[in-house]
Amino acid sequence: MFRRYSSVLDECLEALRAGEPMEHIVARYPAHAARLRSALALAAAVQSSPRVAPRAQAREQSWRLVRERAHQLRMGGRRVAARRASYGAILRPAGALFAVLLLVASFGGGLAYASQDAMPDSQLYRVKLATEDIHLLFVFDEKHEAEILLDQSNQRVDEIRSLVSQGKIIPENVLGALEDRNQRAVSILQDRPEESGLRARILTQAKEQEDLLVTLWQQVSDDARDEYTEAVASLHNVRLGGGVGTALVAVLPEDLLGGIQSISGQVQALEDGRWSIGGVAVYIDDRTIGGGEIVAGLSARAIVAIDASGRPQALSLIGGGFLGGPDSGAFVNGVVEEITSEAIRIGGTWFRISDSTVQTHDIEPGEFAQITVKTTEDGIVAGEIKTAAFTRTSDEIKALTLEGTIEGDVSGSMSEWLIGGFQFGITESTVIDASAGNVRDGARVQVEAINKRGELQASRVSVLVSDTEAEVVTIIGTFDGFQGAKWVISGLPVIPPEDSAKPQAGALISVETERGNGGDLTAFSFFEIKATDDGELIRTQGRISGIAANRWTLEFGDVRVLATAEIAGGDPGIGRRVLIWSEPSKDGDLIALYVRVLDHEPISDTLVDTVLPVPAP
Repeated sequence: MFRRYSSVLDECLEALRAGEPMEHIVARYPAHAARLRSALALAAAVQSSPRVAPRAQAREQSWRLVRERAHQLRMGGRRVAARRASYGAILRPAGALFAVLLLVASFGGGLAYASQDAMPDSQLYRVKLATEDIHLLFVFDEKHEAEILLDQSNQRVDEIRSLVSQGKIIPENVLGALEDRNQRAVSILQDRPEESGLRARILTQAKEQEDLLVTLWQQVSDDARDEYTEAVASLHNVRLGGGVGTALVAVLPEDLLGGIQSISGQVQALEDGRWSIGGVAVYIDDRTIGGGEIVAGLSARAIVAIDASGRPQALSLIGGGFLGGPDSGAFVNGVVEEITSEAIRIGGTWFRISDSTVQTHDIEPGEFAQITVKTTEDGIVAGEIKTAAFTRTSDEIKALTLEGTIEGDVSGSMSEWLIGGFQFGITESTVIDASAGNVRDGARVQVEAINKRGELQASRVSVLVSDTEAEVVTIIGTFDGFQGAKWVISGLPVIPPEDSAKPQAGALISVETERGNGGDLTAFSFFEIKATDDGELIRTQGRISGIAANRWTLEFGDVRVLATAEIAGGDPGIGRRVLIWSEPSKDGDLIALYVRVLDHEPISDTLVDTVLPVPAP
């Protein structure tokens, strides 16, 4: 039998006051679960708030406001009942609780004030959210209410950014509050479709928030996975529906349970709704933003959601890289010299921090960091700031770069790839850059990886334009010492070259090896990039856009490559990617010590330069 929500809510409030756990109460009414959970959370917050003894004058003023508001409602004042999912509306049937909320707003100023700057990991955070909703009780213009809800939604984003910049995980409460504010604003817009300005803001904000959240999968706590998938799916569906209606097709939260991945490369049609992006099969359909514009032969970047069974569903096709900017794989890695709210300096070069910059760790001057370079209309900015993986040289975790050939068909596999004779784990956080060619059997690739207790996990796989023979494998990593007669480079065993000096323990070296029939790697040359007692070097990667004498220009700036620099892998040239270790000079220049040329031919700029359009509602 159908029961009105107001009746259900009153019954649930009584059960909550009797001490029954909130989840047990909500479970009895699955049809109203989302609304009940929000309402009961607020009621519990108010119920647990400290009691305050107000002054007589303040008590009289409060009740006067209650009487005036009651009179306005009886005389046909502005309505509050039409607010979908608003805490003020859903608590209206409980008149006594409404009075309590008003009293908390009037007299609990100390508690409310103390909670203003509370973060999601604070005990006062639920009071902060409750205070926001109490304030909305006195907003009687729905458009203004929607704008406040969107402001509160942006505040949740600021809180998320603050958490991840401190190296903290994202909890469920802030994600739930983010989705709640967004959905309430969208509900108001659905009643007022003529509000084009509000619609534009909702769509713009939904895109910005989805772009951010899809980069933060690894920063979400295990307990918050459900809230995360619900928030991302909700934002995506708002965009599909144009902000004012329900999309004919929708992404479900369970479609994202396996994570979110970035894949760039050329698009080719397959079958059964599948397309190849850089050689990796993904599903592209009406749920894909930009999917209706897809053309075989186009190169683009796909944001791909993976469900629990491993099925890859493209959420969007983007003409560029990290958060919408061209993704060349360029980065700068080194010791942070200075960092402010507006910029960060590594190797004497300042990188601007923009609104789209994602900082995923708490980084101070003197610590190692990696900056992903992003090109925007306003110039070069930091796309992502994180701790530098290449500095991880503990007994259990070691970083390495490997250049080798893919063995076997990996187009449908998103778990393990065999590269250079080694099995690399491919996870939802692995970035696949196939803009220079498809991922396929026999493709030459560069792998940035972590060796964690013998298990290799790829953080990025980039296809190279290279004619190097498949048997040749290059490893760049830390010299750990000996395992019997073999060298160990970042945990990988290598037969040392004959009649050669051995590196210093702990030195960073590049080793050229050849794989024999038995699978063993035999080194035929090596170069010691950095000894353990050397000063810290700057590690950079990018594409050469100009060469003038000994000065090379890349995305992040210039590097001086003198005759003393070691150049390996091939001949440098315009449009070719290079990996460089440099030391800063006194005049602020980067002086290259070791250069690895990754491509034997220039990489063409094939990625489209615009974000594909949102479908019309």
